[in-house]
Amino acid sequence: MDEIKFDLGKNIHITAKESGAPRFGVESHWGLKIYELVDLAPDIVVRYAREGYEIEMKSLFSVTMYADAENNNDLALERVEFMYSPRAGKSHQQARALVDDLIRQFTKGQWKRRIRDTCPAVAGRSSYLNEHGKVDGSCPLDPAFQIPMQDWLPLMAMTQRYEWLGDGVIAELIIHYREDTDGVTYSIDVEFQDFAIENRRYAAQEASELAEGDKKGWNSTANHKKDLAKALLEVKRLEDNAVKRGDVLVSRN
Repeated sequence: MDEIKFDLGKNIHITAKESGAPRFGVESHWGLKIYELVDLAPDIVVRYAREGYEIEMKSLFSVTMYADAENNNDLALERVEFMYSPRAGKSHQQARALVDDLIRQFTKGQWKRRIRDTCPAVAGRSSYLNEHGKVDGSCPLDPAFQIPMQDWLPLMAMTQRYEWLGDGVIAELIIHYREDTDGVTYSIDVEFQDFAIENRRYAAQEASELAEGDKKGWNSTANHKKDLAKALLEVKRLEDNAVKRGDVLVSRN
């Protein structure tokens, strides 16, 4: 087994069979299917294999795949998570090199940076500065910007992410580190998910929670609309601040 490959959209059992992996651990929970590989050898190449969107990874600890019968799509693989081994990021320099390589691959492919509606559409350092110009990082980062180390350390201690869209799939690179008496240990994950399924599930959950809150007299729907309006005003302020400090606005995907 030198290479394992995955793509979304095909039956999870067939995907596992064709992946090149000899055997998966399998769980079932009320229609949810979970296939998992753990303790991978560090030299095994694992590939997200959709043409034009290929991402190659090594030094992974685990691969986890998900399919759900509620989607009525022949248990098509809707999500796959790749978790790097803690050994892959035992220093800031080692982790940054790994992250830089992943960003390079996303940039080389046909992926487009995703910017959420409640985040400023800005490039550069402004992608992680708050309204007061302080390092915050509550929105996904700009993959085209090389973060200086003095910002990298506080950012990644808080957990950060990069997000891309490509061919109906949302990809996320999630980074966090901790530092203790044993030194620096990074948690680095790459996730691919069917964007339409994610949106549908999120919208259904949000509608259910708002309806339940309204039923209990909390005025959840009205408050949600007010909160969204405030968030969009903050986005406008953050974009204005970015232009003032010399960063540029970018288009949303």
